Amino acid sequence: MYKLKKKIIYFIEGISLLSIFILLKILPLNISSFLMGKLSSLIGPRLGVSKKAYNNIKNVMPEKNEKETLKIIKGMWENLGRVIGEYPHLKKIVLGKNNRIQVCGKRNLLLVKKTKTPAIFFSAHLANWEICPIIAFKNNIPVLTIFRKPNNPIVNFLIQYLRSDLSMAPKGMEGAKKIIHSLRNGISIGLIIDQKMNDGIEVPFFNKPAMTSDSLAQLCLRIKSLVVPVEVERIKNTNFKVTFHNPVKISKKGKKKTPLQIMTEVNLIIEKWIRKNPGQWLWLHRRW
Repeated sequence: MYKLKKKIIYFIEGISLLSIFILLKILPLNISSFLMGKLSSLIGPRLGVSKKAYNNIKNVMPEKNEKETLKIIKGMWENLGRVIGEYPHLKKIVLGKNNRIQVCGKRNLLLVKKTKTPAIFFSAHLANWEICPIIAFKNNIPVLTIFRKPNNPIVNFLIQYLRSDLSMAPKGMEGAKKIIHSLRNGISIGLIIDQKMNDGIEVPFFNKPAMTSDSLAQLCLRIKSLVVPVEVERIKNTNFKVTFHNPVKISKKGKKKTPLQIMTEVNLIIEKWIRKNPGQWLWLHRRW
């Protein structure tokens, strides 16, 4: 009985999401993004989960007054809504003819080809983080991305469809093996590493201790690879700036850094991005 109920719930969830996806796909990109952003900014701040975002901001950015804090929360919800509205149009954003993306530091992206060394591209839940691997794909640089496999098979199918041109690996042991195999065979990987990881290591983030995955550090210390920070900014509406920053140095004076040293530097880089555009980061997860 429980399994049947579960299947019915999955079916209803999946069909609902599929219907929304089809509707957003029919709408022009700008309208789809605008409508979802507007709807999300009106509803999101009223939801109980916004309290988590409020507490996070007050915890790490106490200099922000009440008005500024609420503005960040509203901006966060608008950005998240826009990401949802843009999801069916991701390829159009990157591969379309309207030049919606300004790519900076492209030389750091192309270092993969120049040095014949795979990269560990890392980013955060900022602006529309989903466009990063498509930019690499556009430049003929294959990137394996990591994703959390949804329990709902219909939702999982939809995600696989949207990312059909990209190589993906699920989180967990299966994904870990695929990551190691890819790097050893010269294929780059993409990581979003701004969320809490209970079995990670304690690393400063906004001057507060935060459990952080050290998988990036372990990989680059174990397998020769470039560690390239990828910053995404929403400039206006559906226009973005994507910056491939200089690779993080994993050695100092000829001696390899420790995982803690590497992840401290990585967290500091992400923190700078968030401070620059606090309304574009996803403050909803329990980071601290």
